[in-house]
Amino acid sequence: MNDLGGMRDFLRSTFTILKMLGQVGLVMLILGGTVVGLLVIQEVNHLPNIDYLKNYKPIDSISIYDRNDKLIERINLGMPRTLIPFNQVPVCMQQAVLAAEDKNFYKHGGMSFQGILRASFANAKALKMVEGGSTITQQLAKNLFFPDVKRTGIVKLAEVVASYRLEEKYTKEQLFSLYLTEIYFGNGARGIEQAAHNYFGKKASNLNLPESAFLAGIIRAPSFLGSKDKRKEAMVRQKQVLRAMVECGFISESDCLLAESQPLVFKRAEVAKPSQPFSHYPYFTALVLESVRRQFDSRTIGLNGLEIYTTIDPIAQEAAEQTLASEIRRAPAGIEEEALVSLSVKDGAVRALVGGAHDYWKNQWNSAVNPHTAGSALKPFIYLTAFMGGVLTPESTVQDIPFKMTQETGVEWAPKNYDGKYMGEITVREALCQSRNMCTIRVMEQVGITNVIDTLRAAGIRSNLAPTMALALGSSAVTPLELASAYGTLARGGVAVTPWMIREVKDSRGQLLDRYVPVIHRVFPFEQTSWLVDILTEVVRRGTGTQARLANRPVAGKTGTADKAKDIWFVGFTPDMVTAVWGGGDEKSPVADKHVTGGTVMARVFRQYNQRYYANQATPIPAGELPTSRYATSIGSPATKPISHSNDVPYSEIDPSQSYQQAPVQQVAPVARPAASVVRSQKGVTEYNWSH
Repeated sequence: MNDLGGMRDFLRSTFTILKMLGQVGLVMLILGGTVVGLLVIQEVNHLPNIDYLKNYKPIDSISIYDRNDKLIERINLGMPRTLIPFNQVPVCMQQAVLAAEDKNFYKHGGMSFQGILRASFANAKALKMVEGGSTITQQLAKNLFFPDVKRTGIVKLAEVVASYRLEEKYTKEQLFSLYLTEIYFGNGARGIEQAAHNYFGKKASNLNLPESAFLAGIIRAPSFLGSKDKRKEAMVRQKQVLRAMVECGFISESDCLLAESQPLVFKRAEVAKPSQPFSHYPYFTALVLESVRRQFDSRTIGLNGLEIYTTIDPIAQEAAEQTLASEIRRAPAGIEEEALVSLSVKDGAVRALVGGAHDYWKNQWNSAVNPHTAGSALKPFIYLTAFMGGVLTPESTVQDIPFKMTQETGVEWAPKNYDGKYMGEITVREALCQSRNMCTIRVMEQVGITNVIDTLRAAGIRSNLAPTMALALGSSAVTPLELASAYGTLARGGVAVTPWMIREVKDSRGQLLDRYVPVIHRVFPFEQTSWLVDILTEVVRRGTGTQARLANRPVAGKTGTADKAKDIWFVGFTPDMVTAVWGGGDEKSPVADKHVTGGTVMARVFRQYNQRYYANQATPIPAGELPTSRYATSIGSPATKPISHSNDVPYSEIDPSQSYQQAPVQQVAPVARPAASVVRSQKGVTEYNWSH
């Protein structure tokens, strides 16, 4: 009896537990369904108003806008897709697609349960994915609204909702026509018209039955079956489509056999391409396109088109192009090319970028983003390292006397000042104003090469920097964009911002794909940076950079002249714009005039450009006010934070109180540098023999 009672208790307990589990399961099911429903609703809410399809026009172009949202350029990508009237699509093409993709298209309301079951059985039987259950309407919804979204269950449910909406709004013929315009056929072809051109060199309206079956078969795996080296597999698929057309009653058995026996003649139609895909701001535009193509694949761009909103200032850009085109004509013999980069001081946005002074389409090498020997343009960062390490102040003295060192090879290295003269003991201020080589080398000895490289990296230099004493004379190659960025860090009082060109990217329907919000971060202490900026204003006022002076506008900057004037620079800034200008040649074209320097040539280019630019701009600060006083009174707040997505960032977002953490400055032994005789490479990098 006790055994029976124990059994009843056990069964009662078990039933209670199962009942509880059932209730929990029901609750979990309801909660899970609610969560799924909310996630689907979230996806559906991102859909655009599908009324736009009434006046639908396929767009596969890239439109580029300036900082004021004005169109700069619209670039077409290959042959534009064409929306073909449904009555111009051959019946055999319509039937082939229906047989291959959705035989019940005219019967369902957006989703086919029969198709899903059929695909499920076929896939289970083959133990792999051999057939899809999506209808033509679902595929259209995917291409229109979810082109690059990960294929999750939530997204697929959202596609179903979108499919029903499409079916409610448009006729079957309208949907089929849109589908044939949007679907990808591989081989770079989107839409039936482009596919007909790319595979058979004809219009879609002229496709025959074998060709139609071939194209319809590709839709299932376009990248694979559309490849030239997969033609055998594609022909197998063509025959499957023809057999499916027989099963659907679209063609007879004899029609199928005849089509299977007909050889296909593949021929790509030649499409005339413009000799110049874009004409406005070509160096900048090419960089933007390169950046976008690294971020978005060709399928995304080709499907939706792109609207790219950039930071370029058309007034600055046109002033830059006009200045370089004019100044290269008066450049000394041996200076064969010039480049210019301008950045906003406030937020590091690229305002102008010109990579060459000649016709871009004759030589597309972009000197603005490729390295050139920096020369004395790197010297300010050596002195800044000394300021931050407490080794020197602007009024400290340094020795301008001959310097010699024996390299590891046993060869003596004895660099000289540009003028071959020596001034003895002078202040740091004077040494930098007059760009004295011997003084800079001695400061490098005091602070250490590693610390100098750390300073340059923090400022924004990313190019390779050789850890040798010759770095004090600017022996390494850097890009104008990098130098503009590094001097921008000085102009902001020690706050770094990575240069940026693109504000946001949208598709042609206005959907936001990406937005860039630059981040600012303090890398140098304000006080020591302001000492350096003060000296750089003297470089322009009375030093090597006097040719860069502007009327009624403060300028700070530094000249740069590499060995034998093969690379000459001026990098400087006003309160609102930092600009790097470079000029150079190669070993085959020696500079004829021994007085060619960054101060005599590129400082003038800087001045001419800024005069052109500011002739159309309001003066940003009262005339005569020095940049340092502007920065000293207006900088303040958190050290690292995103910049607001406006054209300029207020100075109040930058904090002068944060210190820059750098390795302790140490006295170091001179680092030997082997003798080198390397000529300018085709990529624009110049290396020199510093052993003389």
